[in-house]
Amino acid sequence: MRIGYHRRTTSMWDFNMKTKNEITIDADRQAVWRVFDNAGNISKWQPTLKSFTHKSGPSGQPGSVAELVYEENGREIVMTETMTEKRKPDFMAGIYDSNLGKAIIVNHFATLDENKTQWVVYANRQFKGMMKLMSIFMRKSICRRTEEDMQRFKLLVESVTAEEA
Repeated sequence: MRIGYHRRTTSMWDFNMKTKNEITIDADRQAVWRVFDNAGNISKWQPTLKSFTHKSGPSGQPGSVAELVYEENGREIVMTETMTEKRKPDFMAGIYDSNLGKAIIVNHFATLDENKTQWVVYANRQFKGMMKLMSIFMRKSICRRTEEDMQRFKLLVESVTAEEA
């Protein structure tokens, strides 16, 4: 797995954090997409997710809005997800708003060969309040957290496809 994080060079006080994480999954892209596009699977690879509630729009489609509630270190974080784009089985993007800030997340899936898929997550995070300052010190832990979620997703997909075989 390769991980990178990039800061814009305009100003050190800009507080935008751009990251790119990628992982290779031992399953074909259709199988990866089936698991990824099923909202019921999110808590299986994001263990701090406590609830996912569809709020408006066509569920799972661009324009849809959902509320995600996470428990992070004893704190409840409520996030609003607005799906902006979806191209099955290649691409899904959304905007995630919370009291800590906003993130634009793009998930891209590419076929490497018949049974391997590359998943790349691009994120642009803009923090609010004290998180602006904290983000300077939390870059590595935020990337590590994304990497751990991706690793859990990889294991979920590979175990599901092994059961289907």
